[in-house]
Amino acid sequence: MTNAVLLLLSFGSFNVKEMIKLTQRKRLNNLGSMVFCTGSPNEEVYISNIIYNQGKPVREIQEPILGIAGGYMKVEKDWFQVKMCGELIYFQISDIYRPILCYSNCNKEILIKCLHRCLHDFFGGEIEYQWWTHANKIVFPEVEDLTICIKANSPKAFWGALPQNISIKHFEGYDLMMDPLKRSDFYKIECLRLHVFGSVVEDVLRNIEGRQADITCSVGFNYSKLGNFLKRWKLGKARHKLEYFKVQIQDNMDRNGIPKVDILNYARCKKLDDSRYGPSHSIPFACGSHYPTPTTPSFWSHDYVVRESDKRVANVRIEDFCFIFGVWEMAETEFLKMAAKEGPYLRLEYL
Repeated sequence: MTNAVLLLLSFGSFNVKEMIKLTQRKRLNNLGSMVFCTGSPNEEVYISNIIYNQGKPVREIQEPILGIAGGYMKVEKDWFQVKMCGELIYFQISDIYRPILCYSNCNKEILIKCLHRCLHDFFGGEIEYQWWTHANKIVFPEVEDLTICIKANSPKAFWGALPQNISIKHFEGYDLMMDPLKRSDFYKIECLRLHVFGSVVEDVLRNIEGRQADITCSVGFNYSKLGNFLKRWKLGKARHKLEYFKVQIQDNMDRNGIPKVDILNYARCKKLDDSRYGPSHSIPFACGSHYPTPTTPSFWSHDYVVRESDKRVANVRIEDFCFIFGVWEMAETEFLKMAAKEGPYLRLEYL
């Protein structure tokens, strides 16, 4: 019996719900993330389970829970009502693979609140609840324990109206971001994927406080800022949470690329012997769903930098118009031991 069927049965009565929760407690507490996806043509709720191999995440399996139909849907005779956290919500038993929920009688903010409370009550608080929205006009539901992930044209469309008590874990922008945001808390988002102008890259390098960033830049910028970025990390002055940072430059007018030697020398980076191969760096995405793989693309490099405060190591790869920075959860001594063991046949690179 699927989790979608168990959820549907729990709507029957309070006693049925409590019996399911009691008998299926181990199963319900052993799930991945619960994902609400709205603002796209395929609105749905699903469970995201990450499959691991030798301790490393390799792929995601999505288990459908609910389909979501908006106000454009006409309620038919075969739809039935369920009182969900004080709101009457219409459901339909689908012939495909999941029940369909219709929110024609309430707005999306109320829907997200109702869904979160209902699913949190049934599946428990041991799992992460993510809300992925693909929209430029967003009304943020004031709900606790909800991870917010946004794909939109630009953060400027909603950032000024963002409530102070709401935090965003992931943001991906579609449009070219021409100017930096005045509110520096934008750079506290755990995972950023942006298409930007040159001056914005410099602003991100200077202010980023999150865990991961993947930046595509339409023009070149002052490449010495990359050296400053490495030096500040090395001295432990900023970016203590940073795990992965990538800048890909798409400037057809720049024929020289990033000055690799100058940047590495300025930051006084270290280098493995040419006969040794460093381990491939790859970490889980902050929000693993919605991407083809649950991890950042693997890369390796002979060049690395050591943070003075705790001797943590970060790989640095500079190749033509691409800069990649990946932090290891190990000190230099451990890193060098791994580098001695790794061989070229273990490498997997993506630029």
